[in-house]
Amino acid sequence: MMFDNRTAMDKAGLGRLQQRFDAVRGIGRNHFGLEIGGRMIGYCYIRKNACSSFKKMFLECSPHRALKRPDQRPIDFIRQHHRLAPGALAACDHLIFAYRDPAERTLSMFRNKFIAQTGATDISASYTRIAGQPPEAATFRSFIEGYLGRRFSQLDRHVLPQRMHLQRVCYTDAIPVQNLHAGMCRVIGPELADQYFLQPVNRTSDVPLQPVSDAADRPVQELREIYARDGYMPDNASLLPAGVADRLRRLYAMDYDIIGAAGNAARPA
Repeated sequence: MMFDNRTAMDKAGLGRLQQRFDAVRGIGRNHFGLEIGGRMIGYCYIRKNACSSFKKMFLECSPHRALKRPDQRPIDFIRQHHRLAPGALAACDHLIFAYRDPAERTLSMFRNKFIAQTGATDISASYTRIAGQPPEAATFRSFIEGYLGRRFSQLDRHVLPQRMHLQRVCYTDAIPVQNLHAGMCRVIGPELADQYFLQPVNRTSDVPLQPVSDAADRPVQELREIYARDGYMPDNASLLPAGVADRLRRLYAMDYDIIGAAGNAARPA
């Protein structure tokens, strides 16, 4: 469904002023474009929102794929060859952003980066610098209260609100992650959607989740040991006692607002 992220300033013809405000806040930096079937597909890159699937599609469908260096990170290649300037977004045939419940997104990040330690160099360094302790000493509760409790401008981009990734434009396709395959079938067709969006790509997507007593207050090191020994991670209920869940909802209120707006836009009038 379409989602209009323009402000009153944009609609009043003051878009340049809005852009300056957004640039100071670091909003809307990463938008990429890929031509598929003669149509330009624009995409807002948001970490932990099926971004591994989108990166795989960009890498394999890019006309520049032969130029990728073996040591080059996928996201760096995509930034080099597929970045869209803000002025180019309105010309896209489709402009996509995938959105996700903020609590589920935070839990996915914590399992992937803190417990499985996949691609965790940047956020581990950020956490150590801000919290004054290594990630293995953190608990999920202390991560929420001590790390996420800081200004978002100080934090790693994996935890920034989804709202802060969006430009002030109309997105033609705002797609909830749980319906991503169906949404992408409409955008790029079933054959490519099956190839890139039928199954999650992330390493921890298929890890079993089970109840773990007091999981929100156990050090990450203990959760890593459970994962290494038994092959599972704490389920959502174990990591989200009421107080932690309420805190997350307050921290990501702006994301719940856009999810509500996107959901309202999808309902028939």
